Amino acid sequence: MALNLKIVFFIVLWGASLAIVLSAVTIGGYYILKFILALIALTLDVLAFSTRFYTYLYEPFIRMKHRQVILDDEDPYTISPSGSAILVREGQSIYATSFIKIPIYVSATEMENEDKALFAGMFARVISLSQQPVKLTSQLYVLNKDQYMESVRKKLNEAEDRYNTVLNKQLTEGKNAKDNEQSSMAERVRGEVTMWRNVLDSVGKAKSHALITYASVSALGSTEDEAANLAMARADELAAGISAVLGVTATVASGSELQYFIDPDYMIPVTNVSERLREKSIDKGI
Repeated sequence: MALNLKIVFFIVLWGASLAIVLSAVTIGGYYILKFILALIALTLDVLAFSTRFYTYLYEPFIRMKHRQVILDDEDPYTISPSGSAILVREGQSIYATSFIKIPIYVSATEMENEDKALFAGMFARVISLSQQPVKLTSQLYVLNKDQYMESVRKKLNEAEDRYNTVLNKQLTEGKNAKDNEQSSMAERVRGEVTMWRNVLDSVGKAKSHALITYASVSALGSTEDEAANLAMARADELAAGISAVLGVTATVASGSELQYFIDPDYMIPVTNVSERLREKSIDKGI
């Protein structure tokens, strides 16, 4: 396909250049027009001979549909049936990649020089755990606080409704033998309301970023199952070694967790737009 495109592009561009040159020759006088046509022909010749190396730049425009450039008709990857690896096909071979989540509870910025050296040495041991190539990555991504804050608001509203119900019940029933029980219930519900308000306030002020560290291993197979099983076996072995070296619980990512490592749109969701707008309004004194 690539060879055919190279030939097609070369013939079309070189033919157009030749036609322009012949047209310029037949034109009498009009030296400025001939000069312009010569520049156009020269440009087409350069493009024609550049197709040997840069055909991939022209191909997407040929596939353009409705003003949208289609880089590839096929999906860049698929997820294995077990949900523990991504699969990429290249010719007759299939590459499977599994990801190991590594929880990190300390920051190097808070360490002394000796602790930093020890910390770096631990990760050097992690890389040497596998005889196969291992990719170790730390990436900063944006948290989607909207969904969590919405659930907190829902719990806060429910607690406030219960608190108002208890107060209304106290007002309607008046003083009786159950006053102590009603008062203690009101205090508990009021404490719950205070708690959810504090949670909502602290989450709203917190930064919408998180750091994730992971290792990835790949395996080559002739079938999807073979490649996925090999990658999963290597990932399980590496996860056990990482857990022993770093003293944490490293786990193999599966299902929707894989999107954190391969899908930029999943890593950078729309985050807490209402809070961002509110902060800008406060800064501007609105």
